[in-house]
Amino acid sequence: MDKIAELATELKKELDDLPLFQEYKRVKTLVDSSSEIEGLKKQIALAKVHNENEKHKALLEQYNSHPLIVNLNALENEVYDYLKQISEIVNKK
Repeated sequence: MDKIAELATELKKELDDLPLFQEYKRVKTLVDSSSEIEGLKKQIALAKVHNENEKHKALLEQYNSHPLIVNLNALENEVYDYLKQISEIVNKK
């Protein structure tokens, strides 16, 4: 089992060094620290709680079309696809 843990640690280090994963982490940090995005999330939640459906829909659209969110979603899909390929390779062995 130690060999598996060692290989998994090695794989994680290799993945962390890939430009795709570095860019994902960079954009994720930008999203997590964005006061604009945090404000949008709060407004969305409030509109939902107050049953302001049109406002909620408009704010959600604004959030989903924010360049950082669009970029993060695209990167998440790429990372998912990459990890899925690795999983398929590992599971074939």
